[in-house]
Amino acid sequence: MLTVEGLVADPALQLEVCAGRSGLDRPIGAAAVSELLTPWLWLQGGELLLTIGLLLPVTPEGCAEYVNGLDAAGVPALGIGLGSDLRFQEVPAELIAAAEAVGLPLLAVPEPIPFIAVTKAVFAFHAREERRQLEWALRTQRALTAAAAAPGGSAAILAAHAEATGRTGLVVDLLGRLLAESGSGGAALAEEFVPLVDAVRGQGLLGAGVDVTPQRRREVHPLGSRRLRAWLLLDGPADVPSSHQVTGDLVSLLSLEQERQHGLGAAQRRGRAQVLGRLARATVEDLVAVKWLESVGLPGTDLRAAAVAAPTDAEDLAADLAGAIPGALVRVAGENVELVAPVAADLAAALATLVPTRAAGIGIGVRPGAVAVSMRQARSALPESRISGRHAHASDIASSRLLLAAVEPDRLRAYADVVLGHIDSSERAAELLRALTAFLDQNGHWENAAAALRVHRHTVRNRIEAVEQLTGRRMSSAQDRQELWLALRARDVSRMSAEE
Repeated sequence: MLTVEGLVADPALQLEVCAGRSGLDRPIGAAAVSELLTPWLWLQGGELLLTIGLLLPVTPEGCAEYVNGLDAAGVPALGIGLGSDLRFQEVPAELIAAAEAVGLPLLAVPEPIPFIAVTKAVFAFHAREERRQLEWALRTQRALTAAAAAPGGSAAILAAHAEATGRTGLVVDLLGRLLAESGSGGAALAEEFVPLVDAVRGQGLLGAGVDVTPQRRREVHPLGSRRLRAWLLLDGPADVPSSHQVTGDLVSLLSLEQERQHGLGAAQRRGRAQVLGRLARATVEDLVAVKWLESVGLPGTDLRAAAVAAPTDAEDLAADLAGAIPGALVRVAGENVELVAPVAADLAAALATLVPTRAAGIGIGVRPGAVAVSMRQARSALPESRISGRHAHASDIASSRLLLAAVEPDRLRAYADVVLGHIDSSERAAELLRALTAFLDQNGHWENAAAALRVHRHTVRNRIEAVEQLTGRRMSSAQDRQELWLALRARDVSRMSAEE
C-alpha cells in the first residue's frame, strides 16, 4: 500500500513535507491535477491532489476553506508546485497553517519536478503492487494445488492456505463438527461461527457469509458440487486483502476433496444399507444383530430408527444423512429414507438441522435385535409429521388424546353425552364427575383419590357407588372403567376443539 510517507521517500521526486506530518500514513490510491477552487467536487477520495495554486485565495480564510474541503473529501495529501515561472516560489504561510490545523500533509513539489513525474510514480507503484499480488496469488494457487494432490486431504490444503495468508481455516460438517483445521483449537473457534453459519444455512450452496470488524474478518463458504457437503470457516486479520484472491481456489479444492471422500464412502454406505434391510425386516436375537453391525464396523449398542420423506432426491439425501450422522445405517425405501443411529447420537437434533422442512418420524430406542420395532414406529409417525408440519416422535403419537383428536368433535361430544348423560342430569353432577375423574386417574386407589379430592375415602366410595347406579357400569369391570375414562377424555378433547 502506497502511503504519503512512501511517496515522499522516493528520492527521484524530491518532495518536501511542509505541514501535516501526523497524516503521513494516509494511503494514496491515485493522483490528480486541478486548478479549480472546489476540486473535491470532482474527486472520489484517496487521490493525491497536485496544484500550482493558480486561483488559490492566499488568505487565512481562503486557505482554510480550501484545505478543509480537500480533507473532508478524503484527499490524503496536497502537493503544490513551486517554480520561477509559477505563481509561488515558496509555499504560502497561510496554506501551511491551514494544512497543519487539520493534519493534511502538504508537499512542496520543487521546480525541476513536473507533476507528470509524481503521477507516474503513484501509478507505477500501484502497477508493481498489483503485479506482486498476482504473482503471490499464482504461487499460492500452486501451493494449494500441490497440497490437494498430496495425501494430506483437507488439513493439508488448509495448512498451505494458512502459511500463505496467515488466516485460520476450518472445515466442519453439516452438524458443525470439526473435520479438518489448519492449526489447533478449531473446535472452540467453530463454536464462535455458529451464528454466522446458521444465518446462511438455508441458502445451501448459494449461502456465504462475511463478518468484518476493524480487527478481524470471518467468512463462511459452502463446500460441495451438486449438494452441500460441509462448511469452510476462515478467520484472520481484516487488513490482508490479497488473501481474498485465493479464497475461490481454496473453496474449489476443498469441495473436490469433500466429493472425493463422499465417493470413497459409497461402498461402506451400501454395506450398511444391506444390514439395515435385515434389521428392519423382523426382530432377531441380539447376538445376531450385533454380529451384523460389527461386520460393517459399528458397535452393537441400542439403536433408534427414523424415516424421512424424500419423494425426489432420496439417494442424495441418504448419502447426506449417512455422512453427517455418526454410526448411522441408511437406506432408500421407496419415497422415504430410513435410517438407524445409536441412541447416544441426538437423532432428533440432527434431523432438525439437516432436514428441518421434511416430514420425519422417529421411533423409540431399542436393543439391536429390535430395530424392526423402532422402524415400524418411525414409519407410523410419518403421516402425523405431514399433518402437523413437524417431526413426529413415537412417544408423541402414543397418546389417547391424539387418537381422539382424529375424531370429529361432534362425534366425541355425542359419545360422552351418551356415556355420562345420567350423571349430567343428576343434581350432584359436578361432584360425581370430579370423583369419577379422580378415581380413574388414581387407577382405582381409594386413598389416593380421596387425597386428590381432599375428602374422606368413604365419601369417595359413596360418590362412585352413585356413579355406578346412574350409568349402569361397574368399576370392577375393566371394560366399563375404560368406557367411562374414554368418555371423560372425549369431552375434554371436544371442549379444546371448540375453544380453538
